[in-house]
Amino acid sequence: MLLSPRELLRDTFLLYRTEFWMYVGYTAWLVVPMAAFYFASALPKGLASMMLVFASVLAQVFIAIWMAVCIMRSTSALASGRTLDPQTISQESVRRIQPVLSVAFLQAIIITGGFLLLVIPGILFFGWYAFAQLASAIDDQPPIAALGASRALVQGRFFAVVWRLIAGPVVMGLLYAFLLGFVLLFLSNMFNLDTSLVFSTTPPLWAQLVEAGADIFVIPLFIIYSVLLYTNLKGGTLEKVGSVA
Repeated sequence: MLLSPRELLRDTFLLYRTEFWMYVGYTAWLVVPMAAFYFASALPKGLASMMLVFASVLAQVFIAIWMAVCIMRSTSALASGRTLDPQTISQESVRRIQPVLSVAFLQAIIITGGFLLLVIPGILFFGWYAFAQLASAIDDQPPIAALGASRALVQGRFFAVVWRLIAGPVVMGLLYAFLLGFVLLFLSNMFNLDTSLVFSTTPPLWAQLVEAGADIFVIPLFIIYSVLLYTNLKGGTLEKVGSVA
């Protein structure tokens, strides 16, 4: 039986609260390439600064994938009550970067192509292949097999799955946007800054840094939710919270 979005959100926050430092420990690795990017962007325009920006973006992509796979594999283990071995998970996640990147590339082509042709195929492809990266990251499926495994999980319960794919992240996203907006408004009023600039399409550097820092704490929630839904679709639920070895 599929868990409701409310139950998935409950289990997501329970697991995040219990293993908070482990999850933040993974996402904190993003601080290094993000800091390099902001530093490079502030440098005078030139070949050296452009190369540094490119290198920081590339590093951010690979670290983000590694971090996401670490969280996926850790959450999958915790959801089934297995004890974690952080070193093994880190090594396995490095090996899964290329397959997960390949799956993400295939997903983007298929789903974008579906939306360009007609909206309905795009929605179908989104639902069918939403779990392909998880299948590759957690179950070591090769790219094409991961796409097939994702579609097999969704078959016969498409609308129920899409509802869960959308509902949970939307709730978390709205809550995050509200809290982040409140913090930015509070800081801008405290230091008598122009709030219209803070909430513009080109916010000041300090606001970007606050948002980047907040992302470190929020990213795990979205990954945990997707892993718990994936686990539930395969017939499992959050049995107990494991402990880090």
